[in-house]
Amino acid sequence: MKKNMLAVLILLVLVVNLTLTAYMIFTVLPNAKRTDELITKIMQIIDLELESPLPVDINVEYSIKDVEKFPIDELTTNLQAGEDGQSHYALIKGGSLTINTKDEDYKELGPKVAAMQRDIESYFVLETSKYTKEQLLTTECYEQVKSKILTDIQTLFNSKMIVDITFSYVFQ
Repeated sequence: MKKNMLAVLILLVLVVNLTLTAYMIFTVLPNAKRTDELITKIMQIIDLELESPLPVDINVEYSIKDVEKFPIDELTTNLQAGEDGQSHYALIKGGSLTINTKDEDYKELGPKVAAMQRDIESYFVLETSKYTKEQLLTTECYEQVKSKILTDIQTLFNSKMIVDITFSYVFQ
């Protein structure tokens, strides 16, 4: 008799387990899938808003005859403490902006570059100060810093009028 009661109890647990599994498959999983799709759509919308409002096309066509160089003063910035634990400084020198004089925004925004010089210089200082001396010595980091500064300046002017920047470091 005890064996029959145990068999009935096991059968009852199996039926309940099967019922709950069927409930989960047919009701919970589709809702979870729809929720996942909704979250994915929301994240895509947020990512679109976080991107730069400027066009994605980085390759702006211009001729060397159509460019003007705008010099950037020498700047000094503190760097993050490196592996040696000491404070280092970077002297940013030889900096300049390459401005496309044939760009449609040049007539309006070209004269404002000089007025915005301090803001532009702050982009150089702020971006460079995020790294250590050792990191800035790598080509990849230099290109990353250069790209970020150029994007920030283009965003400041809301124009692709500034097509390139150049600068070099001296470490102390």
